[in-house]
Amino acid sequence: MSSSSLSSSLRCFPPPSPSSPNLKNNDLLIHNFNTPLELKQLHARLIKTNTPLSILPLTKVASVCALSPSFSYAHQIFSHLLETPQTSIWNSCLIRFAEGDSPSHALLLFYQMRLFDVLPDTFTCSFVLKACLKLSDVVNGKIIHGIFQKLGFGSNLFLQNMTLNLYGLCGEMGDAMLLFEKMPQRDVVTWNIMIAQLVKRGDIDGAYFFFLRMPDKNVRSWTSMISGFVQCGKPKEAIDLFMKLQDEAVRPNEKWV
Repeated sequence: MSSSSLSSSLRCFPPPSPSSPNLKNNDLLIHNFNTPLELKQLHARLIKTNTPLSILPLTKVASVCALSPSFSYAHQIFSHLLETPQTSIWNSCLIRFAEGDSPSHALLLFYQMRLFDVLPDTFTCSFVLKACLKLSDVVNGKIIHGIFQKLGFGSNLFLQNMTLNLYGLCGEMGDAMLLFEKMPQRDVVTWNIMIAQLVKRGDIDGAYFFFLRMPDKNVRSWTSMISGFVQCGKPKEAIDLFMKLQDEAVRPNEKWV
């Protein structure tokens, strides 16, 4: 079904009456579709029985649409149902795309959401950043970072850590360093991201510099640093660091023995 014909169908449907036999007959199906195929079948049935698509539960439609192998169909249905766009409904679809096999669709849907003037929230940004991480897409990641900064989410530590991790994952250590230094607050996750990514890039001295500056270390911090020394051919430094654990209230990890 084309976008125009779908729009026409939506406009031609009269407002539903609570006592409408079509609504009663379709009620069971309306609340029990779980796959894209079942949604298509229900969609066809509603049109055939002259029942408005607006009676469908939007959150469930969004979730099922995200499972569809046909992005164009899913997006068509989803867009036409949203006469009054709600961020939470878009988020329901975004997270399914971001965590599924089609993270690129999360990006497409996000930009469509922006065209509809729907205001993203912190959940929206986290889902799209997750898609960027799965795709190793630093270009769109930088765009998303700029958007959530303008929206006033620049102090959100979770979003900042996700962006930092994306920069490191994509080898943009200069941008990662700049972001790290500008962050108004940091937690153990922030420091561990920098250490792990520097170790991964073979910059053991840079990683150790961050390790020494780190105010509070956890098991992962020590693991990354000791493993990094071993991988870089510095067994003495690895042993020395391991021995320092005797003065720390940290339980050794099985990787160290």
